[in-house]
Order: sequence, then C-alpha cells, then structure tokens
Amino acid sequence: MILYTKKGLKNALGAVYTIITTVIYTIILGTPTLFIALVSKTGKAPYSMGKVWAWLITVTNRVKVQVEGMDNIIRSKSYVFISNHASHLDALAICRSIPHTMRFVAKRSLAKVPIFGWCAKLGKIIFIDRGNSKAAIETVNKAIAELKDGISAFFFAEGTRSLDGKLLPFKKGGVVFAIKSKLPIVPITIVGSYKLLPKKCLRIRPGTLKIIVGKPIDTAQYTEKDRNYLLYKVRETIRKNLDLAA
Repeated sequence: MILYTKKGLKNALGAVYTIITTVIYTIILGTPTLFIALVSKTGKAPYSMGKVWAWLITVTNRVKVQVEGMDNIIRSKSYVFISNHASHLDALAICRSIPHTMRFVAKRSLAKVPIFGWCAKLGKIIFIDRGNSKAAIETVNKAIAELKDGISAFFFAEGTRSLDGKLLPFKKGGVVFAIKSKLPIVPITIVGSYKLLPKKCLRIRPGTLKIIVGKPIDTAQYTEKDRNYLLYKVRETIRKNLDLAA
C-alpha cells in the first residue's frame, strides 16, 4: 500500500511538472511565434520555433530520440509522411528530429486550443473538418499547392492514439493525399513512445523512443483505385518495424 502511494505521488508530481513546464514553454514561445507567423509566407519560420518548443519539452522531461534511416530522405524534397500513433510525444519527436517543415494533418477541434491552436493555424497545420467533406476537400487542395521545397505533409494514419502501442487500422486519407499530390510516401515507424506518455496519462516518463524513416514509395504511377494497395504497403512496413523492435 505504501509502495502504491509512493508511485501515485510520483506520477502526480511528474504530471504537474510536465504540465507546468509545457505551459511555460508555450507561453514564452507562443507570443513571438504568433508575430513571426504573420510575416512568414511559407510557415518555415514559425515551424522552426515549434522545433525549439518540442526540443525543450522532450529534453526537460529527459526524453531521448533515436533516428534510423535519415539517409532515405532528401531535405529539400517534399514528401507525404505517414506514421503510427501511440502518444502525444510522437509529434514532438518528429518535429525535433526530422529536418523537413511539416504540415501536420489534425482534426479541426485542436484549432480551438488557446495559444497552441492560434500558433498552429498561422504555422499552417492542416486542420481537417471530418464532418464537412466539401470543406475538407478544399483544405486538402489548398495544402497540396503549398507542398514544395521540402515542405511536407504528415499523417498519423490511425487517426487516434493506440492504447498499448499496437497498430490500429489505418485510415486512407494520407494515401489519397499522396496520390493526389503525386508526392512520395515515406513510412515512419515510431517505437516506444506509448511507454513514455501513454494515452490518458499526463506525466512524461524519462526514456528513449525510436523513429525509423522508411524508403520513399513513389506514387506517380498510382491512382485512387490503388489506394488500398498503397495503404497495405505502408502499414506492412510499419508493422514489420514494430515487430522487429518488440
């Protein structure tokens, strides 16, 4: 019982520490990011501020990130990155570790989060209204036109975080987006993030997570009729990487 109490107290204090430091970094960096975003046409400058924000949060909470396969991608080239998703740490680790300016694709409700939502909008995060297909299509078409010179789209294919790190069914949005944009798909495998910050947990635990950058899959020869095949190919790459890391 004493051990349980100590563990509970440690988790509670850890959660408070994570929340307070994250809020402080958000406030300190959020205001200048808003002003920078107003004059940044490409969104690269505010995204760079976001990289600093992600680095501060992960380093403060003693999270290390290992990256494999970085030689598979070219910094100046645009891609559609598609990955698994098990933790809020995933986006921070990607932002911190991969040099491309990412246009993360997220549900529209996140745009309403104070400060974060404002910065995210100006930073050109792609907010999709899942309840309005017409608006979603317009958003996607606009986003595609801006993906050049290394600016890339990033999809968490499961659409939600996995509770145990195991792969959930993939949604087709990222693959369809890649086919429409004619950009290569890069499968990204994130290993171990759910152990450091599981779903429904507020405390970031110290530790190491791994990002595996897969080889790009050319989409130029495919049409929307091939979306299931491409989806299977991407998911299998990520599944095999997770199995090997288990």
